Amino acid sequence: MSKVCALYHIVFCTKQREMTLPEEYLPDVYRFIWSVIDNNKCRLLRIGGIGNHVHILLDLTPARTLSDVVREIKSLSSGWLKKDPRFPMFRGWAAEYYAKSVSPEGRTSVTNYIKTQKEHHSITEVDSEFRRIASDMGVAYDSGDLM
Repeated sequence: MSKVCALYHIVFCTKQREMTLPEEYLPDVYRFIWSVIDNNKCRLLRIGGIGNHVHILLDLTPARTLSDVVREIKSLSSGWLKKDPRFPMFRGWAAEYYAKSVSPEGRTSVTNYIKTQKEHHSITEVDSEFRRIASDMGVAYDSGDLM
């Protein structure tokens, strides 16, 4: 039997990074996204965020591509959010996303980072976070990223 560990830290935002996901309903958003991940035979390790972006740590099944899974997460959750009256301001997800592979040794660090998003953003601007993530990924940052 093949044994594969393909950990990815994925980040995507609401359109224009608008705060359209009320904090009290984030657990429901996360449960919906978890169901999409599960239906794709991937394993959710951690999910979190704030009202304008979501962080996911998942173990990607070798039967699916990262882009297909992220596209399905965003597409299905966007449709659900637009129909749910608890999210009247939600206009969709930004077109792009960030994703970075994570070593098994880095799993705990990324899990803790995702777990503390609310506290993290009480002292750190979202733009600063994305600038750091882009730097960690070795890609050029643009302030229009994830808009």
